[in-house]
Amino acid sequence: MDLRQARLRSNPRFRLVPYDRLSPAEQGAFRSLNHDREFYGILFSPPESGLSPRALSRDVALLFLALAQPASLPSLLTDLLGLDAERRLRQLVADQVLEVESAGQFLSGPALIELLGGEPDGRAASRVARLSSEAIEYARALESLDLAATADCLYRFNAAPATPSFHARFASVDRLHAFVQAPPDVQGRLQSGWRCETVADRWLTWSCRAAAGPYKLYVSPRLEDLPKVFAVSVRAFAQVGCPTFKLGQGAFGLLRPDKLVAHFSGLDRLQRAAELIAQGAAEATAQGVPFSAPIDPAGLLSWGMDPPRFEQAPLAASALSWRHWLCERIATYVVAARQSGGDVQAFVRQRIALDGVDPVDWTPDLAIWRAPPGTEPEAA
Repeated sequence: MDLRQARLRSNPRFRLVPYDRLSPAEQGAFRSLNHDREFYGILFSPPESGLSPRALSRDVALLFLALAQPASLPSLLTDLLGLDAERRLRQLVADQVLEVESAGQFLSGPALIELLGGEPDGRAASRVARLSSEAIEYARALESLDLAATADCLYRFNAAPATPSFHARFASVDRLHAFVQAPPDVQGRLQSGWRCETVADRWLTWSCRAAAGPYKLYVSPRLEDLPKVFAVSVRAFAQVGCPTFKLGQGAFGLLRPDKLVAHFSGLDRLQRAAELIAQGAAEATAQGVPFSAPIDPAGLLSWGMDPPRFEQAPLAASALSWRHWLCERIATYVVAARQSGGDVQAFVRQRIALDGVDPVDWTPDLAIWRAPPGTEPEAA
C-alpha cells in the first residue's frame, strides 16, 4: 500500500497540545525544545497505552490537525514531508499517531506489520547483534514492567553481576587507577594530552579543548582484560587525536558492557583508533555492547552516534545518548507489540528500520542522523 495515496486520519485517542498551552510543569520539562523553530508541541498518548508523550515538529503537527477528518492528501503530504514522505508516514502509522483505512477499518501500530513491509530479511549476525536480539527477547518477557523500567533493563543488558566485595574493591577513584595500572608512557599521555575529571560519580572522563564529536567508539573487554586494553586504547586515542574518552566508575561502571567510550568528530579517526586497538588487544576477551554497530566479530569494538532530531524520539526533553535513545525506542515498540498481541521481535526490527537503524547489525543511516539542536549527549 502506498500510504501517500491512502485514506488517513489522526488517531482520535491522541491529544496534541501546543507548547504555549502546556501546564507550567510540562513547559519546564520540554523547555529545551522550545528553542528549536521547528518545534510545535507535545502529543500525549492514551493513558492506558503506557506510552510516553512525544514532541512534534510543526509539519507533523499540521498533518495531525489536517487529518482530524479522514482524507487522502497526497499534495499536502509531499509539501510537508518531501521526498521522505513514505518513510515518515510509516513511522507515524506504526506509532499509532496516524491510522490508515484498510477493508473499511482504520488501523495502525503492530496490526499493520505486513502493510509496513514485514520483517526485514535476516543476515549472518555478529555476537553483538545476537546480544541485541537476546535483549529484545528479554524485554518481551518483562510484562509487569512499565516503559521506563523496560528501557532501563534493555540499556543494562549484558552487564556483569556485582557483589558487595566488588563494590568495596572499587569504591574510590584511587582504587580504580590502581586497578588500571597504566604503564609510565600511558600515564604521561593521560597527564599531558587530556584533563581528567569525575562526571556525576559515574564516569572518569579525559578531555581536551576540542569538541567531542558525534561518533562513539565502544571498547568492551571483560574486566580481567581491562588494564591491558585500557593502555592499548589510550595509546590509540593519543595517536589519532581523540578529543575525549571516559571510563566507567565504581562497580556498576566497570561491569557495564560499555565501560570505555571514546568520542570522535569523524568516522575515519574512529575506524583508525579501532584498528590500532584491535591489533594491540587481539587476545582480550570481549563483553559486547548490545545495540551498537559491531566492528569486530567478537564484540570488543563497536560504534554508535548521537541521536536524531526530536520528532523521532518520544522523550526528547533531555539529551539522550545513542544507546539510551535506542533502548527507549525499542521499549516503546516492545510495549506496543505486547499490547496488540503481535510478534514483538518482528515489529521491533521493522519499526527500528524506519528510524534509520539497520535491525540486524544496528548500524545507523548517516543520511538522517542529526543531533538535537542546542543539546549535548551526556551518557554512553
